[in-house]
Amino acid sequence: MNSTDPFGLNLKALKAVIFDLDGTLIQSTIDFKAMNQAVAETLLQHGLPEDILDTKGRVNESIVRAYAYFKGHSQNGWMDRLESDLNRVSAAVEMRRVDRTTVVPGAFEVLDHLKRNGLSVAILTRGSRPYTLRALRASGLEGYFHTIVCRDDYPLTEAKPNPIALRRVFADLGMENQQCLFIGDHETDHQCAVSAETSFAAVLTGSHGREVWSGFRPDMLMSSIADLPRMLEGRS
Repeated sequence: MNSTDPFGLNLKALKAVIFDLDGTLIQSTIDFKAMNQAVAETLLQHGLPEDILDTKGRVNESIVRAYAYFKGHSQNGWMDRLESDLNRVSAAVEMRRVDRTTVVPGAFEVLDHLKRNGLSVAILTRGSRPYTLRALRASGLEGYFHTIVCRDDYPLTEAKPNPIALRRVFADLGMENQQCLFIGDHETDHQCAVSAETSFAAVLTGSHGREVWSGFRPDMLMSSIADLPRMLEGRS
């Protein structure tokens, strides 16, 4: 662990590990390019000028920009309809190949290790709840987690990386931020952890390599979650 962890993760005080899903626990089957396109098309259909879209194709950034642009158009349920449409098209892409979902190597062993050592385990994901539950079932991970918070459980603007999403996981677990470690494969996971003032471990099983993560300086950097038991040896 980084000795300069700004949130002071005390391994002996650690009570829970919170996981991102795609690229962290499971090998994602989602076609994110298709999802980006579906979200962009939906925003344009609702009247968003094309030059407002994120040029890097980042779904969350485009949605944040759209909500800022459309602020004040919420009368008569207009924003509710937009959010419903965004969730619908995103979920349609998510579900296309969900039954092919497999775990990241070592996932079962890590989860069993954490539970044997008295740690709670949870998931925070931008995936929809139907997708998440089906992916867990397909991969064999169903039933491991004390709580799961998904994109569509609350308003879309409150999904990760909004720190309120992670704070909801803390509340569900009955934990404080200093008692938890969040693990993810993407910068949005890191952003969420920093904003929620909890420690963060990055893994290399998703879209970001060591060079990218060096710019974010996570508290821990692991090749995969399979490294976690070794990283937490100081807890016992």
